[in-house]
Amino acid sequence: MKPTTFVRLLGIAFACLVIPSLASAQRSITCESRHKDRQYCGNFDPDQVRFDRQVGGRRCVQGETWGVDRQGLWVERGCRAVFIIRDRDDRRDRDRGPERGPERGWWTPEPGATWPPRGDWHGGRWERGGACFYKDAGFAGGFFCLRRGEQLESLGDYGDKVSSIRVFGGARVSVYQDRNFSGINANTNHDRPNLGDWRLRQDPGHSWNNRISSVRVD
Repeated sequence: MKPTTFVRLLGIAFACLVIPSLASAQRSITCESRHKDRQYCGNFDPDQVRFDRQVGGRRCVQGETWGVDRQGLWVERGCRAVFIIRDRDDRRDRDRGPERGPERGWWTPEPGATWPPRGDWHGGRWERGGACFYKDAGFAGGFFCLRRGEQLESLGDYGDKVSSIRVFGGARVSVYQDRNFSGINANTNHDRPNLGDWRLRQDPGHSWNNRISSVRVD
């Protein structure tokens, strides 16, 4: 067999094996909102969803007219778009850390969501308490939550971006300025609506706003 023929056959075999597996690892869906109400299009995690293209309607803006919350992918106020959905089994961090690994994106807030989280939340139980960490002051903007007994030695995408903390169920939160639970640290067992008001004990001239790099929830 000529070398060129062998290479051609090898390429065909590679395509037959790899392309179907890539196709099965992700798919696309169209999510449409023709009214002002929020429309859900599947119970996906933030790291599964990627915006592909708009197909009409009002401008689609993440966090304003589309996003992902605890109930899944949503659109509202006339946003109509195609999204790429990765399979859950294809996530690189599917076996990592607590319910939300440090490589995942922020949740977006849900209108009228009850507080604190109750019952099953993506398979987890919250009756024993926990804490949620928000990107903006006043418990606003994107957020992630940890149950009591969970910890993150590195916040990854969340690092130095937390501006408020909500604590529930008698949990106690320990925050650290550096990764791996090191550096300046502090504890709280109650809500911190604005980390700009929570001063560093060792350095009162600075606050905990946008300074947290690792956390424990006990």
